[in-house]
Amino acid sequence: MTESNQHKSIRNIEHASAKTGTDGLFDLNRIIHLLQRNWYLFLISFPLCFGSVYFYHRYTIPVYKASATILLKSADQTSLQRSDLIEGFGLSPEVKSIENQTFIIRSKKLIKKAIDRLDFDVAYFKHGRIKDTELYRSSPFHVEFDSLHPQLINVPFYITCVQPGIFRIECISEGGALHHFVDQKNVGYLRGINLSQEVKPNELIQGDGYSFRIKSDRLNSSSAGEKFYFIFKSHSQLTGEFRGKLGVNSYSEGSSILFISAVGTSAVKIKTFLDVLCEVILEYNLDRKNDMATRSLDFIQSQLVTVSDTLEKVQNQLLAYRKANRFMGPTDFSEKLASQYFEGEKDLKLLEIQEEYYKFLKSNMNSAVDLEQYMLPAVDDESAGLINQLVMQLIALNEEQEIVDKDAESKNPYVGTLERKIDVTSDNLGRAINQVLKSIELEKKEVQSALEGLLQDMDKLPDLEKHYLKIDRTYKLNDAIYTFLLQKYSETQIAKASNVPDNEIIDNASISAIVSPNKKSNYSRALLLALLIPAGLIVLREFLNRKVRGRDDLDYLIPDVPLMGLVVHNKSNERDVIHSHPHTVISESFRSIRTKLRFMAGGSNNKVITLTSTNTGEGKTFCAQNLAAVFSISGKKTVLLGFDMRKPRLSDIYDLNHNAGLSNYLVGQVQIEDIIYSGGYDDLYVIPAGAIPPNPSELITGDRTAELFKYLRANFDVVVVDSPPIGLVADARLLMQYADTHLFVVRSHYTLKDHMVHTIQNLRTEGVQSLGVVLNDISIKDKGYGYYSSEYYGGNSN
Repeated sequence: MTESNQHKSIRNIEHASAKTGTDGLFDLNRIIHLLQRNWYLFLISFPLCFGSVYFYHRYTIPVYKASATILLKSADQTSLQRSDLIEGFGLSPEVKSIENQTFIIRSKKLIKKAIDRLDFDVAYFKHGRIKDTELYRSSPFHVEFDSLHPQLINVPFYITCVQPGIFRIECISEGGALHHFVDQKNVGYLRGINLSQEVKPNELIQGDGYSFRIKSDRLNSSSAGEKFYFIFKSHSQLTGEFRGKLGVNSYSEGSSILFISAVGTSAVKIKTFLDVLCEVILEYNLDRKNDMATRSLDFIQSQLVTVSDTLEKVQNQLLAYRKANRFMGPTDFSEKLASQYFEGEKDLKLLEIQEEYYKFLKSNMNSAVDLEQYMLPAVDDESAGLINQLVMQLIALNEEQEIVDKDAESKNPYVGTLERKIDVTSDNLGRAINQVLKSIELEKKEVQSALEGLLQDMDKLPDLEKHYLKIDRTYKLNDAIYTFLLQKYSETQIAKASNVPDNEIIDNASISAIVSPNKKSNYSRALLLALLIPAGLIVLREFLNRKVRGRDDLDYLIPDVPLMGLVVHNKSNERDVIHSHPHTVISESFRSIRTKLRFMAGGSNNKVITLTSTNTGEGKTFCAQNLAAVFSISGKKTVLLGFDMRKPRLSDIYDLNHNAGLSNYLVGQVQIEDIIYSGGYDDLYVIPAGAIPPNPSELITGDRTAELFKYLRANFDVVVVDSPPIGLVADARLLMQYADTHLFVVRSHYTLKDHMVHTIQNLRTEGVQSLGVVLNDISIKDKGYGYYSSEYYGGNSN
């Protein structure tokens, strides 16, 4: 063998080994054939997958998603200009931010406010064989419970209609927590309950852990066998449940539109919850503004009461002075001095009020409660507007911190950001207050200096007139303050009445989707699984299969070796099917092999044909016997050699166990003519193996083997050699040098792929020519092999 041929053979071995490893799974034609051959798996898989999805949808409780849309308005959309209204009632920019609003909306505080307004305390269900359905506002009965009595929560109370007007209440449980709905707290634990009682509508049902009445008109008409139950749930538990179901998302980055969504098994319930939650969100925003205005009104009202009492006393004192001294009124000069002194004293009084307010504000600015109680919109100069704005920011930040502390973890980065904002705002507020106090002190000194000058001029007036002006000045001062407070009270009321929420509901809650089960998605998955499961089984079976099954395996694993024929499974007990069943598919298989062998020979001499295999049990002897028979019935003088001297099957088949054979000839005991026996039919002869020798290989390598084949070529038209399995012993390889054609028998679903490929490639590497493969024992039901049905040949005779 040349070096190039050796390299080519090595490459063929590597190529075949790679094919054996991948098992041909990526050959398109092979895949299509595998799918066609295993069509029944798809027939099973499709109804199984689609039926499973159908029953899943039939008995799974749907999960709905409801959503509402809220617009967060900017400050210029929700408030008037500073010149139009008193400052201090708008929310800080921090509270208006989308991130903060999202957190506040999902806070336990707001959700609990919504839960407190709803009738979710009792959950009603219809008990089914497979699933239980919640009946919110559609239950045939409702429960009125005593909120002052502890109720057993999270334990079902079952109710069934016994007959019209009578139903049974049952509750069997190991126990549960007791909840006081008025105080909204758990008050203990009830260990074990076994309740079974027949009651009438509106009858009190009371025990250690329950006290309620059943109100019902429709329950009486329920069909027999229907079973319902209800569960008491605390508001804190409901708050946690709905907080987990709640989602808040913005329309897009930077957008002030929020989508608020909730999921649940009761569409009506989650819609109702979202509607109430949206109302709570708007009310919370408006209450924050109105609360500030209300506190300011309360402060002004308290000041009005004090000033009113003082004003009434001074007014009575002024009238009594006039009456006692018969004083008609001051002169024009004294009136002018009094007027100037009054204005200065009024300014000084207002400065003192502002100073007192800012000093108190400075000492209490770290307390959100005190800040809200002493917000004074009565101060409306430019510096006060800045301080009021900082105060409002600080109040909003403190309140937001209170909400965050309840809901967020200590390691939440937003908590640290919020604390830093509070520190910066407090520092800015302290500096602003200090600056305003310095300005007030300077203004007070100027006013006091002017008042001292006026007092010197007034001391020159007569005593009667001077005393009158003092009383009159006090009266006018209190009157001016009273008028000023009334004005501020009116302005504050107008500001409160004009307050509107910063948020607006764009769309009320509605069911936007069914989250689960998603029919379209599930049926798509069923279709995918119906295709993948059979395909996966086919791939797995192919991957695990190590045996040759059909022609496709041969075409893929050894494409360079011609397939000489396909021999179908022998259903009869006869080994010589050519003579016993001449008109069957299996007989026609051997005729087809005979024809291909003639075409392979062409015009050359093709007398000696060896048959071998990888291992025993692959039908080598069966094929050799019938191949010899099919040549003999065509008029060819044929001899069948049993060279498998280790397991001589031909001797048993032709009843020649005690006759001399090849082993006797090879050792020189007999001549060639002495071991040739008739095969029982014309032109068919048999040479058995003879006695089993201890050294078959040494006998085959002797000179008498060459003489034997020379004699047979001269005296027979066809020589069929049943040689040993070449995958086990070297005997068959020794005999190949005397043959013209070599048939390698492969048995379907029996021969190992790796062993077959390795054996044939070894033969190719050694330069063995005229090698063909016979696929034995294939199923007649397998299609695509080019055979007609057995009916064409008159049926299969068993």
